[in-house]
Amino acid sequence: MRVLIQLSLSVLILWLLLDDVDFGEVWQTLSNGSIGWFLAAVTVKTAALLVHEYRLWLALPAPRPPTKKIISLGLAAGVLNLALPARAGDVAAIAFMERECDIPAPVGTAAVGVTSFLEAALFAFFLLAAFGLGAAQWSSLLDDQTRTTAMLWIGGSIACGCLVLFGMAIMGQRWTQAASPENLGLRFIQRTVVETSVILRDARYLGIQTGAAAIQVVLVVSAFSLAVPASGAPASDALLAGSLVLGISSLAAFVLPPTMAAGPTAASALVMPLFGVDESGALAYAAMYWLVAHAPAMTMGLPALWARR
Repeated sequence: MRVLIQLSLSVLILWLLLDDVDFGEVWQTLSNGSIGWFLAAVTVKTAALLVHEYRLWLALPAPRPPTKKIISLGLAAGVLNLALPARAGDVAAIAFMERECDIPAPVGTAAVGVTSFLEAALFAFFLLAAFGLGAAQWSSLLDDQTRTTAMLWIGGSIACGCLVLFGMAIMGQRWTQAASPENLGLRFIQRTVVETSVILRDARYLGIQTGAAAIQVVLVVSAFSLAVPASGAPASDALLAGSLVLGISSLAAFVLPPTMAAGPTAASALVMPLFGVDESGALAYAAMYWLVAHAPAMTMGLPALWARR
């Protein structure tokens, strides 16, 4: 029932956005784009995916499984993240690691959780920097109150996430020698907190993971920025435009299946006009965004997922 509601909501959003669109103008905008920029965007996005799966391998305790195995199952899980909302593919990655690599679910959960949080936190820092350093430019796009509110929400989200991880690091250290609860769910939570605490208290590991996450964020932002000239949309600032669409689309993915494209389409329709792009240009970018987001993941992930059918 929940999936049906999500699909119906996606269809409704797309219908509202595309009801009176002149697709001839959208195609004309796309034809003004560049195949070269598109290939560059896809190449960079492919590199970002591989870095993400390498970070997942790096997050596991030694002795680690073969790198190729973790990258393969991570790519398979990534396909499910495209088809399902709420990062459901991350749950599949945890199950794949337990089944194929004998990695206990709490260990896999801690690895996936820390990997995902660092990625999200660094992207949030990037958005804060974009809002702060480009204050003069933003004044012509958004009023100061709106920009300040957005920065407060982003900063507050980062702070809350850091507080949660700090709490887990403290509790995990205290629970290391504690007796395991009889309840299976409580035992899982305790073990996950302990494993997360071990990761967070390793300064060297956190430094390496943070650096790798920064590289991944740069690659992802670059890919969707390159998608702007690839789409033919004449945005005044491709980097900021692509980053904002990426941020809003990522939030929408917690509710809407990314494959349905409702989230990126709505985000493009909301953001691109701020950068001087008309409706047809916004939808052209939404189409290019979908291709860049899906082509590398599907090309590498579908064979990996099929092997686990």
